[in-house]
Amino acid sequence: MNLFKKKKDKVLSPGQQRKAENIAGHILKAQRKTADYLNTKTAQISGKGWLILLICFCAAFGSYCLLLLVQGFS
Repeated sequence: MNLFKKKKDKVLSPGQQRKAENIAGHILKAQRKTADYLNTKTAQISGKGWLILLICFCAAFGSYCLLLLVQGFS
């Protein structure tokens, strides 16, 4: 089954290395652009607002998990 066998590292050719770096660069650029966009959209939310959102999020998913537990035992 070899589930825990260490995989051998593959050596990339220079062309493959350049292509991988190019792809990684595009991914990082998209991540940075998305992060900047989301930061500008949420910049006006105060600390108290974030706390209220966190409490609502935890309450919603906590109650959903509780519902799943109750349904599992009944």
